[in-house]
Amino acid sequence: IVNNNSKKVQIENFTKQKNIICFLTVKPTEQFYTFCKTLNKDNYDVYICIDDNNHIIKNYDNKIPIIKYKNEVCEKAGFRNSVLWLNRACSRDKALYYFCKNKISYDNIWLLEEDVFFYNLNTIKNIDNQYIKGDLLCQSRGKLYNYKPSGWHWEHIFRQTNIPPPYSCCLICGIRVSKKMMDIIHEYAKKYNSLFLDEAMFLTLALHNKLDIQTPKELSSIKWKYNWKIKDINKKNLYHPIKNIKKHIEFRKKLDDRN
Repeated sequence: IVNNNSKKVQIENFTKQKNIICFLTVKPTEQFYTFCKTLNKDNYDVYICIDDNNHIIKNYDNKIPIIKYKNEVCEKAGFRNSVLWLNRACSRDKALYYFCKNKISYDNIWLLEEDVFFYNLNTIKNIDNQYIKGDLLCQSRGKLYNYKPSGWHWEHIFRQTNIPPPYSCCLICGIRVSKKMMDIIHEYAKKYNSLFLDEAMFLTLALHNKLDIQTPKELSSIKWKYNWKIKDINKKNLYHPIKNIKKHIEFRKKLDDRN
């Protein structure tokens, strides 16, 4: 009885939440856009942030808001340098700038790179139902450093920021961040007029500010490099990388056929 009541309270709390799904893209296809429109319901608002300011989605019908900024607009506000190999504002910087600068009501934002595969909105909803209070949901917590580490990209990170330990990093291809986490990122951008490498930024800032960090098993299939096959795929997890959008469509159809 206690467990049932607890679950009921959890579901009731979730229904009060307003969550956002924001896709980080370069040149999203019409097929990708069509899928995004299926997600725009049930307390979820969907956005697409486009890195290439000249790109126009074929047959765009205004059903999903598109985030586009001239690079210098975000850079002047400190939203830059979150990508190692780009010396300019990228789609992640632009999305962070958009949600920090505009008065938008939400509890959490899913930041998903376009090569992250998931079955449908229920995949996201099921994770949100289980992890209502987490400020950062990510694939793993990574190693915790209470000193200045060497190797990886740490020297680059130290050139970007002067914040002290602790440090940590994780894959951020598909993460969920709370409004509190977004406010902390905004304050950092204002203070330092820059962000720093995304794979270290989210987890390190969460640690510094004693935020609630959780690592759902459903995000364990977010990898840096992996050749995913349909036999590996289920309806509960998020998968990275699957760069071919046609394969996303193929996988969803095959998952449908399993029923």
